[in-house]
Amino acid sequence: MENKITILIVDDEPAIRMGLAVTIARYGYNVITAANGDDGFLKARQSLPDLIVSDVMMPDLNGFEMKQQMSVDPLLSSIPFIFLTARTANEDRVAGIRSGADDYVTKPFVTDELMARIEAVLRRVKTEQERGRDQVKQAAQDEMDKLRREVLQNFSHELRTPLSNVMMSLDVVVNNKFKSTEEQNEFLRIAHSSADRLETLVADIILLSDIDQNNLNLIRQTIDVEHHILVPIKRRLVRYESKELNFVHDINLNGMIKAPRRELTQSLVHLVDNAFKFSPQRGGVNLTIKSGENGGVMVTVQDEGPGIPVDLREKVFERFYQISQGDGREFQGLGVGLTIARAVFSSLGGEVKILESGQGCCVLASLPDLRSDDVAYG
Repeated sequence: MENKITILIVDDEPAIRMGLAVTIARYGYNVITAANGDDGFLKARQSLPDLIVSDVMMPDLNGFEMKQQMSVDPLLSSIPFIFLTARTANEDRVAGIRSGADDYVTKPFVTDELMARIEAVLRRVKTEQERGRDQVKQAAQDEMDKLRREVLQNFSHELRTPLSNVMMSLDVVVNNKFKSTEEQNEFLRIAHSSADRLETLVADIILLSDIDQNNLNLIRQTIDVEHHILVPIKRRLVRYESKELNFVHDINLNGMIKAPRRELTQSLVHLVDNAFKFSPQRGGVNLTIKSGENGGVMVTVQDEGPGIPVDLREKVFERFYQISQGDGREFQGLGVGLTIARAVFSSLGGEVKILESGQGCCVLASLPDLRSDDVAYG
């Protein structure tokens, strides 16, 4: 059933109030009535009408005063208003318009004229709403197009740069004779490092696809902290060798950690990689891992970088957030690390959040102990 338009009538004269209600209802509108300005304000908040038709001269809260109160209420400020009054002086009409009224009808009025004005105001409001929706849709589309261009541009750069390094280094190795093994090994090292970046990028894309399709692996396997966490993180640290970072880890195991191995590794490497990335030269990065008694774990990553402002602590979890900073981005990556980490931990009943920190940024990733419906082995 189609929802009827609701019109609130506010008038302190019972005969006029009842006559208006019956007349307007005959035109198919849902009608609510109020006996004065105070009552009108309360009825407006309760019903949120599509239009208010109100007398001006009422005891206590008059029509102008009621409209003024509604204009500062976010729920009521946009409701269109038609004033009714027996006074015809120009200054009264100007006062009505200045108070924010959409139209002004004098008593006695002709029913056809009043209904025509009501319909005209409703049409105008509908047109403005549709125009506003179109503008919002267009703005959203423009923003999406901008983000899509930035994503494609950055994705192309993230792929092309390491791929070019791989091809160039291998081409040199295949087609040239080297004076020393060390010289050859340097080109092989460049190729290997660039291939590692490509592998990371592809792994992220695959995991994002799994997230989008609600197809994340939820099987909790036994985690070897050294093999599945520390070794991959130390391998990532090599990328930041020139920063001479001080990486410290504190492991406190009360029981075995159980989580999807690939997904956990990828998530934690991203969290620590962010700390490496935003740390200053010779900065410290601390990793703390504390296991639960039955498969759970709490991981904190603390760095000495610039930190994240409070108003951005949720924004940074948005996919491609780093990309949306425009062409002048300082750091590499697609901007999906925090997105992936939160999705993986959330899928297992855990969470990833940014904590208050006196210096730098501190991220907490927590995974609960095994639940009765969890699938686990190993």
